[in-house]
Amino acid sequence: MSALDLISTASDETFAGRVMMLMFKVGQMIASEAPDAPNHAERVAYAQRVMRGQEQPQLVAAHVISSNPTIAQTIESDPASLGSNVPDNDIEFALSSIWSARSLAFALPS
Repeated sequence: MSALDLISTASDETFAGRVMMLMFKVGQMIASEAPDAPNHAERVAYAQRVMRGQEQPQLVAAHVISSNPTIAQTIESDPASLGSNVPDNDIEFALSSIWSARSLAFALPS
């Protein structure tokens, strides 16, 4: 596996744009989740950050790729595709998986 292939994909405007669109979808789902869900306030605050356009899709794309071996392997199987061979469902799953970690990273210290 070459980190350069993964960096190229995360930096690709089209792949990062897909991540951004799916961030909006996941953010909307988070905004509608039960208030007693773990870290709900932080997760909603992060969703609002995303919806205001205050997140960096290429940075999130790198987090998505680095956190999900299936996505990384799919990219590595055809690096020239720059992630166009990664299904949206995989990206959405990865975003959902990292949402709490990202939201807590942006949360104010208590």
